[in-house]
Amino acid sequence: MNSKGFTLIELIVVIVILGILAATAAPKFINLKADAQTATLQGVKATMQGAAAMVHSKSLVKGNHKKANSTIKLIDGDLLIKYGYPRANINEWKRIINVDENFNYLGFGSSSLNVLVIYRKDTPAPTGANSPCMVYYLESTKPNTAPQFILNECV
Repeated sequence: MNSKGFTLIELIVVIVILGILAATAAPKFINLKADAQTATLQGVKATMQGAAAMVHSKSLVKGNHKKANSTIKLIDGDLLIKYGYPRANINEWKRIINVDENFNYLGFGSSSLNVLVIYRKDTPAPTGANSPCMVYYLESTKPNTAPQFILNECV
């Protein structure tokens, strides 16, 4: 008998080989850890944006949103603001947002521009603006200009 096609055993062997290849090669192409870390940082960024918007709203009501140095009242005291938005100060941000112990804060700046960085503890500390796996906040530099929230994805 001359039949064309594959036997059941040949098909099972091919499926097993494909399964082994997929199990060993897929993790190299799919970096789920970096995607999960980036997703948590996206949540931190959204929290920061929401908090800054609420602070700006309070500043608009108070009428000090055009001042380079001012404050608004919170339940636990005054919050430093610049042009109606929170200053890039670690202690001020710890008061207005609550991120868990998996994150570190880093602040740096000059007299004209201040930056706040929040990054994951399980990644290296950022060394510059292009470091991966961090969210950074650039203060507003003039009236009627919102601060910048920049997310560098994890790799």
